[in-house]
Amino acid sequence: MNKRLLLEICGVVGVVALALMFRFYDIQHYPPGLFPDQAANGEDALLILDGDWRPFYERGNGREALFFYAQALSIKYLGIGVWQMFAVSAAVGVLTVLATYFATRPFFGRLAALLAAFFLATSYWHVTLSRTGFRAIQIPLFVAAFTAFTGYTIQSVKKKQLTASYIYAALAGAAFTGGFYTYIAYRVMIGVVLGVFVLLLLAAIHPKIGFPHFKRYGAHIIIAIIAGLITFAPLGWYFIEHPDAFIGRAGQVSVFNKQLQEEFGGGTLTGTLLYSTEETLKSFFTGQGDINWRHNVAGYPLLNPLVGLMFLLGLIWTLHGTVQVALSLIRGKEVHLGMIYPYFLLVLFGMLLPVITTAEGMPHGLRSVGLIAPIFILAGTAAAVSYRWVLRWVGKGLPRSLASGVVIGLLILSAVYDGVLYFGITRNDSGAAYAYRADLTDVSNYINQYKKDHPNETRPYLVLDKFSIQTVHFLTHTLSGNTSFPPPHDYQDHPDEAEHLYTYLNPVDSYLTPLKAGEVIIFTQSTLPDADKYQQTYGNSLELIESRHNRWHQEIMRVYRAVKDGTPKANQVEEFNLDA
Repeated sequence: MNKRLLLEICGVVGVVALALMFRFYDIQHYPPGLFPDQAANGEDALLILDGDWRPFYERGNGREALFFYAQALSIKYLGIGVWQMFAVSAAVGVLTVLATYFATRPFFGRLAALLAAFFLATSYWHVTLSRTGFRAIQIPLFVAAFTAFTGYTIQSVKKKQLTASYIYAALAGAAFTGGFYTYIAYRVMIGVVLGVFVLLLLAAIHPKIGFPHFKRYGAHIIIAIIAGLITFAPLGWYFIEHPDAFIGRAGQVSVFNKQLQEEFGGGTLTGTLLYSTEETLKSFFTGQGDINWRHNVAGYPLLNPLVGLMFLLGLIWTLHGTVQVALSLIRGKEVHLGMIYPYFLLVLFGMLLPVITTAEGMPHGLRSVGLIAPIFILAGTAAAVSYRWVLRWVGKGLPRSLASGVVIGLLILSAVYDGVLYFGITRNDSGAAYAYRADLTDVSNYINQYKKDHPNETRPYLVLDKFSIQTVHFLTHTLSGNTSFPPPHDYQDHPDEAEHLYTYLNPVDSYLTPLKAGEVIIFTQSTLPDADKYQQTYGNSLELIESRHNRWHQEIMRVYRAVKDGTPKANQVEEFNLDA
């Protein structure tokens, strides 16, 4: 093994180790809770464990299922819990760092690949999404994997390694269509591939070029299409049988939604598009980025300053490379790996479309997740080019060593900056804890323990909205081997209600339900005002048995027990009815 290869292997191992540390460090304690959307993933994972296998699940306006199968495995072997859900997305994040390395290497070389992977390994934006448990985290993995396998296919053909080239082609096809099992935004990759195909067709018009690409890669294209169709077949058949599922939630958050146009665009489509585009572009470099703690470190742009600068340089370099490719095609010169420049521009523009054509919740770091692969690949490549340019400029000897030291220092500073933002700021902010609904985890643990300690007593009442109840429903699920009862198909439909460890009460009218002596009622952080209302109504028959606070001294749970049969205070119910 030569020294260069050994250094490369050590570099890759080091970057992957860094990615593992950033994504798995203390994951059993942070994030501290499951937001209801994340818990809904667990509900579908339980359906899978119960034998309900599908490529697509209708809950939440329809969601692709690949991520839920991975989470089902986590639940089966690690049990139901919070960190078990996040461990899957963390593993996907680590794999994405590795895939980014291999997606960069065949096109831009070892150093660019290592720097791209390094930037991604420590990125607080990607780390946040990796530790959050949304299925969209898979998009960068599949974009990078498809890019990598395509690059190695071309490289193997050029080296006349036919067997390897056919294997890579099959993997590229499978990776391309496998992405359709991840998240709706991935579908723009169809346009990206078609765009590259159109460019090659236009190039074929030139008499000096013709169709060498199709002659040289014809067999590989056929193999990739076959592998892709086989991979896509289950999902494709599902959409044929359920055509409405293909659209999903896109129409609800679209810039074409009249209500959103009135709210954000002055009542016009153009104004709404300008709004969403401006908010999205600014979120990467300036301003507060996405202020949702589940998508980003709130108050900071999605990219740290070094990565943001390198990406802009990489974008300029890519535009220049695209112009050079166009000039080469005009002159009749065949282009292979150079097609990566227009490809990345198409990926950037394509993945930007599903973001800027939505207006709700802008800027939106989660919807922007498809941009991660091209952004970090271009940032790493620009950093490698800049480093080599600096070395040529300073010459040899001491200046070269000093320049290398400065670069290494900048990289360390970048990683420390990202780490401090996520592990220092995010996990120590009460807003982040509430964004993950940490209170619901405490409530669920309380209910589980209450059932264990009082197996024969009446189930406690739980006052919580119907959306948030998904978290408690999942975390209080009794799993022994296969599921003992079917989870609901939607958070408003609980066919297993008889098996719940709690009795659900709607916050709106919870004060209308008096307790009998010995019964217990639980309120969460979001329903504490309803607890006050309930206490005002039945205070003469209640005793406070639990008032739990988080480390920011915020009350997150309150539990009352009836010391006698509840009777409302005089005229109290009528007063609340009048207030309502």
